[in-house]
Amino acid sequence: MKGGHGPPGPGGGRHPPGIAREKSMRRSYCGLCEECPLGLGDFQEIVSRLREYVTRFRSNWWEHCFPKENGFSFVEFRKALDWFLARQDCPGCQGGRGFPDCPIRVCAMERHLAGCYQCDDLEACDKFEHLLVEFPDVKVKLRRRQIKYRAQLHHQRLASGKKVT
Repeated sequence: MKGGHGPPGPGGGRHPPGIAREKSMRRSYCGLCEECPLGLGDFQEIVSRLREYVTRFRSNWWEHCFPKENGFSFVEFRKALDWFLARQDCPGCQGGRGFPDCPIRVCAMERHLAGCYQCDDLEACDKFEHLLVEFPDVKVKLRRRQIKYRAQLHHQRLASGKKVT
């Protein structure tokens, strides 16, 4: 591929070199799950190799050299690596994971939407406040997806001969 970049990702963006997006069944209403690295082959391989290295390094023995204020718990670090390795197949919130009482999920389900990009109230929606700190562009990406979705609907109506409003 040109430029050494991987295939187009969600929203037409490209993944960094060496990160190929595998077919994912992760789906969410807000769009975050479609971009999650869990389950990506390269990500899982790196985590697995790091886990092996930490084990070979015998980090438990070295932990006393780095007091808490200057280090961290290698045991907890290993638990975190194991956590990533155990969650390769997360289906996303539409597949049963995530927070059951997430305001975005609840709203989209009540409105029978496949995703927030289908909602006419997306731009003014305040249910994303809890995500914007970590994912400041989540609504921007949804708005882009919404524009593409509306264009598709428009072209489908034109092709079917129905009156476009």
